[in-house]
Amino acid sequence: MSKRAAFMVTVAGTNITTTLLPVLISLTVSDKVGTHSDTASLEVDDTEGRIVLPQIGAPVIVALGWEGEGVRVVFTGTVDEVRSSGTRGGGRTLSITAKGMDTTKKPKEGQQRHFDDRTVEDMLKQAGETAGVTEIDVDPSLAAITRKYFEMRDESFIHMGERLAREIGGNFRIQGAKAIMSKRGGSYTSAVVAAWGRNLHGWDISPALGRAQYSQVRARWYDPKKAQWQETEEGTSLSVDARHDHRYAKPDEDEATQQTSSDKATSERDAGEGSVTVEGDTAAIPDGLCIVTGTRSGVDGPYRIESVTHSYSRGSGFVTQLSLKQPASGSAGDT
Repeated sequence: MSKRAAFMVTVAGTNITTTLLPVLISLTVSDKVGTHSDTASLEVDDTEGRIVLPQIGAPVIVALGWEGEGVRVVFTGTVDEVRSSGTRGGGRTLSITAKGMDTTKKPKEGQQRHFDDRTVEDMLKQAGETAGVTEIDVDPSLAAITRKYFEMRDESFIHMGERLAREIGGNFRIQGAKAIMSKRGGSYTSAVVAAWGRNLHGWDISPALGRAQYSQVRARWYDPKKAQWQETEEGTSLSVDARHDHRYAKPDEDEATQQTSSDKATSERDAGEGSVTVEGDTAAIPDGLCIVTGTRSGVDGPYRIESVTHSYSRGSGFVTQLSLKQPASGSAGDT
């Protein structure tokens, strides 16, 4: 007996699952690591034009799963756009798009301010308070990193967090009133399995990309005591003969070291890429691990998940597509 997919949707605190059951055409939830807000999209059969239009900014919760196994929340956000479409002979549809960050609020406003000798966590808390983001969650390995001087020139809290993340090797995102700065490629991630003959529907993977690989990363910084330019260099785990030089000089050795660590993580992450489609799995999370098995030698192995897209529809049921990066040892070609 085949499994049946299940979903649950609430809008503005009201559970509308029963109302959606006969008219829901498709439901998609996308969650990408780092600098993108997660999104949810619902396409509804609106033939008779009787679906109540949700208000922009209304809270939305989406859960997916399987009958008999329960459902798990995969999206929390607010309505961003409602669009009606149709043709004279083709009926009507209603498309509802929601985002993890409320785009009608202050996080997108520019700020004019600077910070002196403040930690990453302090800067995010102060700028977040101005932006109406009341909860700040920073990975412990990044929280105490200090900037002697950091300036925001008409820069939004969103862009400020993304810029910091690129400099210190983090991933920044906003979910509702919460901002998260996680460590890129952190060891606290979970893992899912994509196994041929079991839950793997399809794959398209390139386990090794030449252009993105560097064996060394380097950043320049100025030493005022010696009145000389200095260089900080760090090796990656990649077996190639090429070096990446960061484009802009850093003010001191600490920031240069943080930048090379970030560039190292980026180079290792971008060394390979691909995607897999599996039976709907709500345990998959961005920056977690996906263990690919049963495809072929040199491709099987662990990969870092870059993005997760859950799709539910009348015809296809519930599937999860994972965008993959950073192949681990053993996934970079035949041995």
